[in-house]
Amino acid sequence: MATKNYIPPDTIDEIRTNNNIVDVITDCGVQLKQAGKDYQALCPFHDEKTPSFSVSPDKQIFYCFGCQTGGNVISFVQKHEGKNFIETIKWLADRANISLPEGDSKSDEKQKLINGLSELNRFAIRYYHELLRTGQHSQQAREYLKNRGVISQTIHHFQLGYAKQQRQDLIKAAKHEGYTIQQLLDAGLIKNDDLGPQDRFWNRILFPIHNAQGHPIGFGGRSLSNEHQPKYLNSPATILYDKSKILYNLDKARQSISRKQAALLVEGYMDVLMLHQHGIENVIASSGTSLSQQHASLLSRYTPEVVIVFDGDSSGLKAAQRGLHCLIGEGIRVRIALVPDGDDPDSFVKEHGADEFENLIDKAINLIEFQIQSAIQDNSIRNPEVKTQVLMDTCQVIVNIQNRVERTEYVKYASKELDIDQSIIWRELRELGLKDIPIPKQFNRQNNSGKKLSPREQIELQFVQSLIQAPEFIPTVKQEFDINDIQDPFLGEITQILWDELETNEEVDIQQVLNTIEDEKFSGFITNALLNKKNIPSYDKRIQGCIVKLKTYLIQDIEQQVRKSSQSGNNDLDTLKELVNITKRRRSYVQEKQSEQQEKSDLSEIATDTPDNSKKIKEN
Repeated sequence: MATKNYIPPDTIDEIRTNNNIVDVITDCGVQLKQAGKDYQALCPFHDEKTPSFSVSPDKQIFYCFGCQTGGNVISFVQKHEGKNFIETIKWLADRANISLPEGDSKSDEKQKLINGLSELNRFAIRYYHELLRTGQHSQQAREYLKNRGVISQTIHHFQLGYAKQQRQDLIKAAKHEGYTIQQLLDAGLIKNDDLGPQDRFWNRILFPIHNAQGHPIGFGGRSLSNEHQPKYLNSPATILYDKSKILYNLDKARQSISRKQAALLVEGYMDVLMLHQHGIENVIASSGTSLSQQHASLLSRYTPEVVIVFDGDSSGLKAAQRGLHCLIGEGIRVRIALVPDGDDPDSFVKEHGADEFENLIDKAINLIEFQIQSAIQDNSIRNPEVKTQVLMDTCQVIVNIQNRVERTEYVKYASKELDIDQSIIWRELRELGLKDIPIPKQFNRQNNSGKKLSPREQIELQFVQSLIQAPEFIPTVKQEFDINDIQDPFLGEITQILWDELETNEEVDIQQVLNTIEDEKFSGFITNALLNKKNIPSYDKRIQGCIVKLKTYLIQDIEQQVRKSSQSGNNDLDTLKELVNITKRRRSYVQEKQSEQQEKSDLSEIATDTPDNSKKIKEN
């Protein structure tokens, strides 16, 4: 029996090959236009006016030359639809009518329970929405929404509902449809109290909550009277609903977020509704909870940036800030945009319009700048205790920044603004667990910046690209080449991925690598290498030539180190002998490899000689 969620590689490959990438991308709403043998479109993952998104039906891969996102059909569905790997495989399997291995009985029972509760939630959404739309008792709710400026199209789009004052109204309606009390309890729609089973939501406007894939999992309810507390009430934790994993409206906003490469995080349901109503669609809400690691991991699938948009006095902003370290740890940029005092995003966009709101977003500042400037503006930074706290808060953010260059720049910024020596900040960061690792030399692997690569960087890049383009040579190369000889850490990680694939399988299938790779930087690089594959006469010679040069560079490194040692005054006889031996070794290695290449070339000429000449050679 198959283990839970295990899908054999052969099945994954069958699913991939039976889902034509052009058809799938078209089905997902991307308008492809044929350009020669390939297809082009405006990239669905970032805003652009000129198409830079390319799809190759021959290679069954996609690549955007603008944002460097690429991969195969599985990668596309994962990113575009916001699904994890298993969800993507199941989605593509259903599309291709391919059966997946059956899970164990426990997982089957759990899935059956989840499906039943999802259907119950769909019924509840329809029921509550119809009550709001036509119910005799929902006039107050309709008036409330009208006074808040919510139009009928928005009510329909978000499927808003109304729960009547009667405490067993939903129970009766659901039982009439065949649902049980236990199912209603499991879904969090009712609760048991002294009077027996009672509707959880009553006399409230209801906001259906969906997960990122659009499945209904719960509700948020807004009371219609001050006496009815709390003002906002959410579903309890259930097998479907876990507030640490859910962001309101992500299901509707995810494509806009991917396209704009930014998510706007607001505090409440009404903020989301009103911004969406004004054409601002990349908006989600935390619903009053602090961001969790699961939230951060979820958002990292869609966007490199999150802009927090709360009012200046909002307690929600403080709650959100507590979780922002998770976002930064996922490599997401975080900026803060505060609406003027007395306003919130809902009231601001109604009064000033979408353009002014977009201007507000454009002026949003980085979290570190926000923390420091907030203290400077109210003059509290002069207080040593305040300065110490701001420094600690700032370091809590900086320590989570993965990019070393960005981290160093913010250390410089904090040092200047807080008038604190950089060494103190670095010491605080070390105490928080940051390892003092030198910044490695990096280069733009796509070489879009116009910066000329050094000869060594060019060879490393050519070497790794050649391995991707001709993976049949990887088993041989792995035996004779040490991965640590690659200086650039990114290219070293790419090579390690290829090595790991060889450990799992007898040969490296680049499509299989793309099936399972998670980091978009890696999949983009690999896809770009495949798209730029050229008709090289001999990939073997090219790869071996790269290895010779890389090993020569390595010997030169050792030679330089020994030479520096001798120049620094360490002129003992052993050091000088070592220097001479290394120099001889380098020259000998180059000559040896040149001889090998010449011998291969001679053999090639003999093999392609005329039949008469071949006969003479054999006779001799």
